[in-house]
Amino acid sequence: MTIKVLTNVRADAVFLDLWIRYYGAIFGRENLHIMLDGDDWEPQSDLTGTNVHVVKDLPRDRARLDNQTAAWQSRAANWFLKRGARAVLRTDIDEFVALDPAVGGDLPGYLAALGPEDRVAAFGVDVVQGPQETALDQTRPILAQRRNAVITHEFTKLVAVRQALRWRSGFHRGQHVPVDVRQGLILFHLAMFDEDIARQRIRDRGLIAGDPSQSTHITGRLARFDEIRQTSPLAYDDVAGSAWTQMMQSVASPTGPHVGRIADGNLPRGYHVLLPDRFAGLLPAARSAG
Repeated sequence: MTIKVLTNVRADAVFLDLWIRYYGAIFGRENLHIMLDGDDWEPQSDLTGTNVHVVKDLPRDRARLDNQTAAWQSRAANWFLKRGARAVLRTDIDEFVALDPAVGGDLPGYLAALGPEDRVAAFGVDVVQGPQETALDQTRPILAQRRNAVITHEFTKLVAVRQALRWRSGFHRGQHVPVDVRQGLILFHLAMFDEDIARQRIRDRGLIAGDPSQSTHITGRLARFDEIRQTSPLAYDDVAGSAWTQMMQSVASPTGPHVGRIADGNLPRGYHVLLPDRFAGLLPAARSAG
C-alpha cells in the first residue's frame, strides 16, 4: 500500500523541515514529493531520502504562480494514481493533516480505506497564537502550546484523492469535484501559529526575488493576531458539527462547487475556538530534538 504525499515550497526555512519530519514519519520519506519553486534558492533542510522536483521559470505573480503550481501537482498526482498509488495526499508546506483521535485508527489506514472514487477535503483549522500563549518552546509538541484556532472554509481544502482531478488555483477544490468534507480529517494551518516565527518567515521570503502580490498576501495575514485578541474562543466540540454542516452546503461556480461559508461564526471567517486536550500530541515539536 503506497500513499504519496505532495507539496511545493519556495524560500521557506521554517516549515520545510517540519513538513518532512511529520509526513516522513507517517508515510516514509521515500513517498514524499517536494516541488521546489525555482533554482534561485538553496533549501537548508535535510532532503535525504525524499523526492525533490525543481521546477524552473515559474511566474512570480501570485495568481499565475498558483495556477501553474496546481496544474503541475495535478499531473503528478494523476501519474502516481495511474501507476498504482493507493492514494495521494497534497498539502501546502505549512499545512498538516491529522486524524481527530475521536475517529480512531491512523492516517495511512484512513486514507487507504477511502473509496476508489473519493476526493475529499479536510476540516480546516487555522492555528493562531492567542494573547495568553507564551513564547514557543520549540522542543515541545506544537498543539500542547497553541490552543487558539479558527474553524474556517479558507483551509477546508481538498487534500486526499484516489481518483484523478485538476486542482484549481490555491488547491482549495478540484475542477467539477463535489464538496466532500470529512470532519474527522483535520487540516491544521500553521502559518500564524507563532507571531515571531510568522514575522521571521516574511523577512526570509523578502530576501528572495519575488513579486509584490506575494508579500502583500502574506503580510496581510498578520492582522489575524489582532482578530484572535478581540474575541473569546468557543469550545471546539460545541461548534465543529455546525461548521461542518455549513461548509458542506456547497456554492456553485462555473468550474465546480466551492466549500460553503460559516454564517454564524464569532468571527467573519468562522469560529474562534479553543482546541480540545485530545489534539495536544497530534503534531510534533517545531524543531527536531536532534
